Amino acid sequence: MLWRSCSLGAFLLLAGCSPEAKTADMVESKTVDADASLATVAGKAITVLQLDSYEQALPDHLRSKNEGPKGHRAHLQSLVDKELVLIEARKRGLDKLPALKQALSELVNKRLAEQVSHEMVSANFAVDDEELLAAYEEHKLGWEVWPAHILSASEEDARKIIAELNAGASFSELAREYSLASDAEKGGNLGGYFDQSSAVGPLRDGSFHLDEGQISEPIRTIDGYEVIKILKKRRASFEQMRPSIAEQVGQRKAARLYETIVDSLKGVYGIRYHRDRVHNVLDGMKGRRLEEAQARAALVEYTGGEIKVSDAMLKLRDEKNNTIPPDSAAAFWALELKVIPDSMMVVEARSRGWHQRADILEWKEIKRDGLIAGQLRMDEVRTASKISTGEIRAYYDKYLDTYRSLPGIIQMTEVLCNTREEAERLLAQAQSGEPLEELAVRHSVRSSMEPVGGHTFADSGHVTVGSLVQSPYRTHFGDSNNKDVGVLQGPLEVQGKYSVFRLDEPFEMALMAFQRVRQQIYTDIRQRREGELFNGFLDSLRQAYVGQVQIGEEMLARYAAER
Repeated sequence: MLWRSCSLGAFLLLAGCSPEAKTADMVESKTVDADASLATVAGKAITVLQLDSYEQALPDHLRSKNEGPKGHRAHLQSLVDKELVLIEARKRGLDKLPALKQALSELVNKRLAEQVSHEMVSANFAVDDEELLAAYEEHKLGWEVWPAHILSASEEDARKIIAELNAGASFSELAREYSLASDAEKGGNLGGYFDQSSAVGPLRDGSFHLDEGQISEPIRTIDGYEVIKILKKRRASFEQMRPSIAEQVGQRKAARLYETIVDSLKGVYGIRYHRDRVHNVLDGMKGRRLEEAQARAALVEYTGGEIKVSDAMLKLRDEKNNTIPPDSAAAFWALELKVIPDSMMVVEARSRGWHQRADILEWKEIKRDGLIAGQLRMDEVRTASKISTGEIRAYYDKYLDTYRSLPGIIQMTEVLCNTREEAERLLAQAQSGEPLEELAVRHSVRSSMEPVGGHTFADSGHVTVGSLVQSPYRTHFGDSNNKDVGVLQGPLEVQGKYSVFRLDEPFEMALMAFQRVRQQIYTDIRQRREGELFNGFLDSLRQAYVGQVQIGEEMLARYAAER
């Protein structure tokens, strides 16, 4: 049955299905009535429409491996199991838990804020071509540069390099001689085009205005002082840029309109701040104990609601970095940015009665079901998280080959020729004893070609192909190779030319360190155990409620026959 292999994924899908997706249009071409019952669970019907909606939304990896009637029956069983889980969860009173009610309230408020924001903001502005073209020109959008660079330790060193360049010195030669960057051997060539979003601020500001061939002034970065030369420059057309410009301009207009609407709602609902209580927020976030009256006191009040000190403590913590505002000014700034706008949108939505709309109420019930089912599952699989370091290490040792990744770095020598005939001639010379390195110096055309990302080339023909880099040589040698070391090979077509080459060192897939994969192994073991525990729990529910489940075999057969 489907729940056997992926019970959690299937239930999350069931809990997340939006009521908007459940329309009779999904089955209008079928002869079986959309409201016909396929099964009943404790007197509650599971209809053709529900199963059809579920199957249409089901991703491939959660589908039953069986086809035809068996597959549809497995999917129907998932819907039955969902109802059994909800019956048991309510029997245990999980739907009455204060934490669940709070979580559901927050979900509903978020939904209301999103919907009223969409109506008041997204649906009330448009962007025309004149605005887009003005933004394209004003902000010089679409430009890309292909740069080379020389990294120096000081501004004085950078200016000496600029003086030599102005006197006619070769940029690439100076890069090889003086640059502190790892790509000095390549003459500082960065190997491709960069748009403005790909360059840090100082480099963007210091180089994107230059024309092809121009040299920048010294640009200070965290690594030192950069001198940039623009090798090539191009610009994407307005038509090419139109979609991204429309998105950017639209986001800016929406942000301005949103801010204006929030400010207006603050006036409408008479927002009032209790700034003297913000120190309680910061104290609580720093772990200092607050009296109950302090925690429950209003930090912000408005007609129709308030933000308590305890609410602000939860909402102002940066979840990503687990940081807190450094002072009261930062706390109020974060409150204005993160919390108050949504609060204003929620109170506006509730004043319009949107929280009583049929679609919101139906969505709320779906989310409630998901929360209580999730809580029941968590209760039943709680013991699965008790996994010792010894168990994790044993799993690592047992499946050692599973934890190999990052194909090794290829070290090789190459002579690249324009024609197959020349490559065959050079291969014969190498097989007769001429060193491949000397043939590369005299005959390889590699130095005249543009650099290739992930490859390092030397005049002696030596090539390094980095890990995970796509390359004709990676395709030829594979992710691991020790059998071809020292073997002359070719001609191989590479970038429209022909290569004679030799693998110089063996390489293999690297073994990932235990500490690197320890958390992933823990997660794998825990998820497997959770699945086993929950499947066992489902079996017990099926036995306990067997008398309350009826499957309409004839109707299910008709349903399956039409699919």
